Amino acid sequence: MRIQNSHQSLPAGGAISSDPVHGTVRSWDDESGWGVLTSPEVPGEVWAHFSAVQTTDPGAFASLEPGEAVLFTWEEADQDGYSYRALQVRRPGAPQTVREGAEDEGDGGEDSYIRIELDPG
Repeated sequence: MRIQNSHQSLPAGGAISSDPVHGTVRSWDDESGWGVLTSPEVPGEVWAHFSAVQTTDPGAFASLEPGEAVLFTWEEADQDGYSYRALQVRRPGAPQTVREGAEDEGDGGEDSYIRIELDPG
């Protein structure tokens, strides 16, 4: 079994960002509820779902505008033909919010991610 945290590269390229990166909204489709982000700090385009966009009203529908500046964390994942997926997206200057249900998961600081893979055999 292999266990690695968000501050390391994962086996088979499953990288996860631990700190937000600066990026731009390349495209956004309100009807579909998702769009594409770009950043020079990520080696490809990043798929983003509206539920990853932080709002003042948790759980509310969020929309982004093409060309808008954003901060986001990401993971390497196959999503609708994109190799990267946004985990949290916020506008620069907006306070980072704790995702719904996370109040009881520690001190409310930055999120951590863990991936566990079982070796076959």
